[in-house]
This record gives sequence, C-alpha cells and structure tokens, in this order.
Amino acid sequence: MSSDNNTPSSGEEGKPSRRNFFRTALGSLAGLAGMATLSGHAPQAHAKVTDKKRDRSFRVIDFRCRPPLKSFAGLFKMRLGYIAQRPTTLGNPATHGKVPDVVRMVGKEGAMKAWWDEIDRAGIDKVVVAGRAIEGDPENSMDGAALLAMEKEYKGRFFGITPINIDGELRAALDTLEAEITAGIRGATIEPGYRKKGGPTTIDNADFFPFYELLQDKGLPLQVQTGAFAGVDNWDEPNQIWRMDSVMKKFPRLRLILGHGGYPRITEALALALKWPSVVISSDVYTFWPGGQLYQQNIEMLQDQFVYGSAFPFGNFDTTLQQTLALPLSDAVMQKYLYDNAAALLNI
Repeated sequence: MSSDNNTPSSGEEGKPSRRNFFRTALGSLAGLAGMATLSGHAPQAHAKVTDKKRDRSFRVIDFRCRPPLKSFAGLFKMRLGYIAQRPTTLGNPATHGKVPDVVRMVGKEGAMKAWWDEIDRAGIDKVVVAGRAIEGDPENSMDGAALLAMEKEYKGRFFGITPINIDGELRAALDTLEAEITAGIRGATIEPGYRKKGGPTTIDNADFFPFYELLQDKGLPLQVQTGAFAGVDNWDEPNQIWRMDSVMKKFPRLRLILGHGGYPRITEALALALKWPSVVISSDVYTFWPGGQLYQQNIEMLQDQFVYGSAFPFGNFDTTLQQTLALPLSDAVMQKYLYDNAAALLNI
C-alpha cells in the first residue's frame, strides 16, 4: 500500500502527486466541514432509552439510518412509494405503522431538526450514517466530505462511513479514502451491486482489494451492502456469502460489516460470523422482516458480532427500538447489541 508520496500515482505527466492530492482533498474536506450550520438544533448529550420491564436504561447507537437530505431522497421515496404502499402488509409496526412527518420533509427547512427530534424522543444517543456513491443519481449520493462536515456539526452524536466510489477511477478513489481517513472518517461502505461502470459486481472483485488492505491496516470497518435490494439487476450475487468468506481469507483482520445482515442468506451469514470473529452483522430492519427471527435467536450466541440499527427511514426510530428491547436478551448482551459493539467499531 505504501509508495513514494512525491511520485505521481499514475506515472503520467501532468497528474498530481499523491502528496498534492492529499493537500487538495483535505483542503476541500476542511472547507466543507466549516460550512454553515445545517440545522441549528442543539443535540442532546448522552441520551438513553428506559426499559420499564427491565427497570434500567441503555445507551443506544443506531448503526444504520439516513437523514432527510436530498442526497438520500431516493430512500425516503422508497419508504413512501413502495414499502408503506405494499399490497400485502409486512407485520412490522416499525415499517407499516404511522410514517413520521419527517419522512415527507426531505430537503425542506426544519427537516434536520425534525430528524433529531425523532432520535431524541426514541432515546438514541448516537447515529451512524453510511454515504452512497451511485453514479448519475444525486438522490442516492453523499460523499465523505459531506459526512465529515456533519460529524463536525453534530459532534459526538453523528458518525459517518464514507462510500467507496467504484464507478470512478479506482486509484483516485483510494487516494480519496486515504485522505478521508486522515481527516477522521470512521470507516467505509461499498455497494458492488450498484456499480454502473462495467455493470454490477461482487465484493470479491480483486480491483477492490487495495481498499480492503488499507482499511485492514488502519483498523477501520468496511460495510458491504447486502439485502433484498442489494443490486440493480437482482439481489443474488451481492449476497453470496462464500464470496465474503473468500475476501476474509485474504484479509483475515478486516472488520467486515454485513449491512442488512447478508439477507436473505441468514444462516450463511451466521456461519461467516462464526468463522471470522471480525465479521459483524447489522441486520437492522431485517431483524423484524420475514425470516428475521433467525437473527433474533442468535444475537445472544454471537453477542460480540451484532450491531443495532433501525434502517430509518425504512423503520421508525422509536418503534424499532421498542421492538428490540422486547427481545429475550440478557441485560449484558442487550447493552452490547445496542451500544458497546458499535462503539468498538467506531473506536469511541
């Protein structure tokens, strides 16, 4: 991974050296991080949710959610236009209960304050937002610079995971990731099933190995997109767990997070986590979707390898958390699931 910082990364004349690239990239990040206040909302410090049945409180990190910004508008439209309008209702009150007003406020004044109000009411202390880099789709694109700016704006409560842009020139994308790591980004996310340049691909594409090596060396997590909507063509190949096992064989210390839990290959995802202690399952909304009882039944057994998430806007903050508190987990494991495991991934 190392190279001479004075040597152009491509070897072509007229291209910036990696050192100059870092200076330019970090300068841009610093500028974005100093942008005007996004909401004016004063975040609540050290929020907790109280479980009356257990007679105790828990701190909570929601490891998968998105704010109501235009760069995530596609997800909010999906909640309103597809999930909430499904002809057959999913028996999940977090998905098919009342849609919060904030879901309809994307990009509007007051949307971020309304979002934080929902988080505070639920009793959530911190949130993790994964960016996206889908070529030509501004409603599904948020880069690391914007995430770092929001992390500064909502210091101590908001943590960003930067998207790896696999549609662009990969050497430049690697340089960008290195610059964002230097600037303090908490990890990276990759969505092979949404690649447009060359078509959808899979996590074991060797072109992506330099990213995995960098993240492994830095001790930062990589989240891979899985789930029923993991690819533009189909959901099959992006969810093939054997491919993730192949990656782990090459990068055994990589902290690999299965975003959406590897669904629908739940038993295979559980086997992957059993084999590789650095694999983490973020089953989020799928915990309470069809087949999700398999996740629920194994949180206690793989207690250091599950992190909690609502997948907001797909699941409401408050209802998802209350469903989770009702799971038959020991208090110690519940605290790991809701907070401690995520805090370890974020290095906080």
